Amino acid sequence: MATKIKMIVTDMDGTFLNDAHGYDHQLFSKTYTRMVTAKIPLVIASGSSYHRLTREFANQVDQLTFISQNGAVVHLGRQLLSVSPLTNALITDVLALITDHFAAVQLAQLVVSGVNASYIDQSMSPTNRAIVKTFYEKVIAVSDLRQVATLVDDQLTRVSVTFSPTVDWQAATAWLTAHLPAGLALENSGFHTSQIGLASATKQGALLTLTDQERVEAEHVVTFGDNENDLGLLTMTPQSYAMKNAAPFIQGQAANVTTHTNNESGVLRTINALLDQRIK
Repeated sequence: MATKIKMIVTDMDGTFLNDAHGYDHQLFSKTYTRMVTAKIPLVIASGSSYHRLTREFANQVDQLTFISQNGAVVHLGRQLLSVSPLTNALITDVLALITDHFAAVQLAQLVVSGVNASYIDQSMSPTNRAIVKTFYEKVIAVSDLRQVATLVDDQLTRVSVTFSPTVDWQAATAWLTAHLPAGLALENSGFHTSQIGLASATKQGALLTLTDQERVEAEHVVTFGDNENDLGLLTMTPQSYAMKNAAPFIQGQAANVTTHTNNESGVLRTINALLDQRIK
């Protein structure tokens, strides 16, 4: 007898999306129609901004739940449900910590995200701006990013730093973790990128709040992920799936591993297989 499924949650980059940051729209449309018929909600959980996620699902925005910025912001369709903001002082301290310790050439992208938009320094190169826009969509350049907390009217939630390829990423993130102000945590989002925010604001924490509200037991939630910031999702349910393309350590933390990679629509193929089991 197939296990009950009451909610499906998926990460985006490296998981739902292929390496070109796209997906099979036709297959998704068919799969999502099956989910709607079965009354199974879909939750998108990503380190990216809400604006980027709604761009990817423009036709389903009103029906989906979005956990963005690794759990710092949650939307039900277009309705903002929760925010875990950083204080202006913490934003300023973290930016100073990064820019004082690392040379500009070591920082490929430095982004501060909030509810309304994501912010970069006006000195960022056009090439890096284009990369940032891929993951954040609504991007605004400010005169001095170190002073962004006083320059914009927004609830700021995350500082994201992408190190240059020449940087020893593990050493850099270890140093940052050791020097972060109390109450903050660093999470690896892939692509040499780390996000810094409240330690309490995680994908798993946001999802547990949703499941409590909907009275959905963890064992009835299916989760998909491929990276360290997905570990909370992958360890909370016996119906978790690490991607076939994920690192062995990530796969070892999940209950299952997909048969197909992110470049082979692994999430959608797995969902369809699970739905097929429900009707046998």
